[in-house]
Parts: sequence; structure tokens; C-alpha cells
Amino acid sequence: MINSKQRSKLRSLAHHIKPSVYIGKSGLTDGVYASITESLDSQELIKVKFNENKDLKKKLISDSEVILSAFVVGSIGNTVIIYKPNEELNQRKYKI
Repeated sequence: MINSKQRSKLRSLAHHIKPSVYIGKSGLTDGVYASITESLDSQELIKVKFNENKDLKKKLISDSEVILSAFVVGSIGNTVIIYKPNEELNQRKYKI
């Protein structure tokens, strides 16, 4: 679990990151979750942008802790910021 100070730090680090995954009219499919997982494993901190079906943003936020084992750092407009720390302590990109 991350606290509010860590969440704020991660939001500031994510400011200059471009969205890694775009969710279109197909919605949240298994392929989307696989793509998000792959991006989280390689980058730790990603943005997910909703082009259509913006109502699915709440579903992704609730599913992220259960399905992705990740933390939602913030949600701005149609963009969600997700963080999943690397399991190897010495390979983490973000020391929070």
C-alpha cells in the first residue's frame, strides 16, 4: 500500500509520461489487461487513456488492485495513472 505522500510524488513523476495504453471502443478486454500488465512490468508507472467508453474508467480503477496487483495513483480527465513496483528491490525505477 502506498500513502498519500508517495502517491503525490508518483503523480508528479507521471506528469511528463505519455499514455502507454489507449482504450477504444472495444473496452476492457483480456488483451487490454495483458497490454497494461506488460507495460507495468517494463515501466512500473504508466498512463492509460480512454478514447471512448469513458464509463469504464471506474471499472479499471476498481479492477487494478485485484486483477493487475497495481495501485491507481491518480485519475485526471480520461487518463488513469497506474503504478506497480518491480518485485526486485534493486531493479525498481522509482524509489519512493
